[in-house]
Amino acid sequence: MTPNATAERSLSTSIAAIVAALITTGMTSAYSHTATLLGGSVASLMLAGCAILSPHARAYLFFLFGAIALMVLALVSAEVNTAEISSTIHVLSCYAALGALAFSSTDVSSFCRQLILGTNLILTYWILYQAYHLSALEAWLISNPSGAGNLMAAQINMTLPLILSKFDAAKGVGRLPWLILLPLNCLAVFLVMSRNGIGAMLIVLTLYILFNHKRLAVLFITGIASTYYFWDNILQTPFVHQLLVKMRLVGFVPAAPRSLIWKIAWHHTTAHPMLGVGPGKPQKFLAVMDINHAHNNFLQVAFESGFPAAFIFTVMMILLLWLPVRAVFQRREQFVPTIPIVAYIIFSWTGGPLAFPGATLLLAACVNEARSAVFCGVKAGAAQRLLTNQLPRVRLPTPAASTLLPATSRTQQLR
Repeated sequence: MTPNATAERSLSTSIAAIVAALITTGMTSAYSHTATLLGGSVASLMLAGCAILSPHARAYLFFLFGAIALMVLALVSAEVNTAEISSTIHVLSCYAALGALAFSSTDVSSFCRQLILGTNLILTYWILYQAYHLSALEAWLISNPSGAGNLMAAQINMTLPLILSKFDAAKGVGRLPWLILLPLNCLAVFLVMSRNGIGAMLIVLTLYILFNHKRLAVLFITGIASTYYFWDNILQTPFVHQLLVKMRLVGFVPAAPRSLIWKIAWHHTTAHPMLGVGPGKPQKFLAVMDINHAHNNFLQVAFESGFPAAFIFTVMMILLLWLPVRAVFQRREQFVPTIPIVAYIIFSWTGGPLAFPGATLLLAACVNEARSAVFCGVKAGAAQRLLTNQLPRVRLPTPAASTLLPATSRTQQLR
């Protein structure tokens, strides 16, 4: 490939990553919500297509057949429950985007890394920009054009491991940009004031620190223990108390607690166990609380499409979660890229990122990088073992064999 062709390909990859980042962050919703919805699904399938056409493609067929099965169940549920066409298209787009998890390749890593980094930069700037122009910081005041405030914190948490990896890989002055960006990421997550986001951020940082930084791990654990021990004294500080109230960590009584939402959703799901209540129907049953989803990815799938669909989706997430579990026994370079999966599943427990195909596109990019890192680690280990096995081996004579040698031979051997 000529230098001009390489430069053009690199430029086209960067442009595609920027467009995809605008979709994953929900910024395209300022123009059209439909474009964001369908664009996220189409971009996810295009990523899968580029991966499968590359020379180093790897297929994970359960995700492909699982996505198809979810779409079929959604269509049947929509027919049985007489769901609206727009709601059915929405759910089909969300399930179709999961097909991007079926294929991975190191050849699309450049696009995936640029997409992850672009998402991180756009969201961090957007959150800091809004916070700067607010007269007071409170929960739910910072959002994006798609109306998903808490999702922004979750997406920064998903992109944070790449920034950590960049910081580890850089040397000298090259570390400075990442050293500046890391606290800005943490500040942005904090400013969103999402309890799930802040908790997930702490878990991401803890996993990173505990894996291969023993001294930092000791300091981190000491800090947590000290905060717990002096919590009553800290809480009596007026500034801290007011801040925790604004973050809904102290003295907050929700009008629609998660437990009540889950109870209502579970009641209607058990009444329609096989096919759920139908695409778009959860909004009708939860309208009394001014809520349009079950605030849980797994329960939302069961609520909308039935228990068989929820089982398929749960197995998908378990298979993804196996990547960080497997990478724990490898080096840091293999483990850190798998942390975004943990961040996504943590948010899935109290949120509904599956309803945003753009979030699934970001998940697919992170999963591609995680699989590539784990695969390269396994491949490097196999190559090292093969090289070790090919080394020449010298067999030393045993004492028993030495006694059978002639006297002259034993004398020469001793010499």
